[in-house]
Amino acid sequence: MAITTDRGALTFTFPELGRDARLHVTFQRTLRTPDPVGRCGSAGGDGALRLAQGSPDGDAHATIPMWQSEATWLDFSSPHLHPFLVMVGVDGINAISGEPFTGVPDFDAGDYLEVPTQPSLASHRGPVGGAFDDRQFLAPSTHTVGDGGRLGTLVQLIVVPMRADAWTRRRRHLPSAPGTCVLCDISRVEQARIRPRLTAPRVTGPLESADTWHPTMSDAAAVRIVNSITWKSLTGELVPRAALTSADYAAHDLPWHPVYGETVEHSAPL
Repeated sequence: MAITTDRGALTFTFPELGRDARLHVTFQRTLRTPDPVGRCGSAGGDGALRLAQGSPDGDAHATIPMWQSEATWLDFSSPHLHPFLVMVGVDGINAISGEPFTGVPDFDAGDYLEVPTQPSLASHRGPVGGAFDDRQFLAPSTHTVGDGGRLGTLVQLIVVPMRADAWTRRRRHLPSAPGTCVLCDISRVEQARIRPRLTAPRVTGPLESADTWHPTMSDAAAVRIVNSITWKSLTGELVPRAALTSADYAAHDLPWHPVYGETVEHSAPL
């Protein structure tokens, strides 16, 4: 098992299971919108946001600086179509269920994604009983009195590969004709790169049985999303790309809100 980061992707590899067991995770730049499923897509021409190695507190593999005018969605890519069970947590909350993030899949509740069945995630659940059910992945507000969200938003990932024997059987099915094998059709969906989906309601429930997934092999990683204030206090530099503007929002027929602008009024040193 190994986790690597480059400037655009977080990669999980499981060499014990062969070269097919590889998963890439990227964070795609997009606009802020109340309808992520209908509006999500790369914005501003940047595509995947760049990952900086490490995090302010050493609790994450990478850090992503973001402007207030942008959001991100998670894209999962398995080059050889090897299936993975993926759990996503946001500041200790399971992105699918809204329950506390344990890192252990609940097969009855289906509080996880199956890649490539669901190759992307556009939003996450807030805590059960909270004011909002679905939220985009954003940087902490720079308009908050206090520390300006200096620690950032922590996105946690748990990745469990399919068992080797199950994958061997799966590979034999891939060339079949459309409509004759559900698992093959799932692979075709992955190849078509369908657009990101909301976490609730689940567009596709779990299709795999619990014993499909490797019982003892998994890996974990985390990414910190920080705002422009924190990024500048850490590096002395601005976020390394231009912020999205009201003109970008107008071009996509979306409203611009004052909170999308930047402020350093409440910044605090780390």
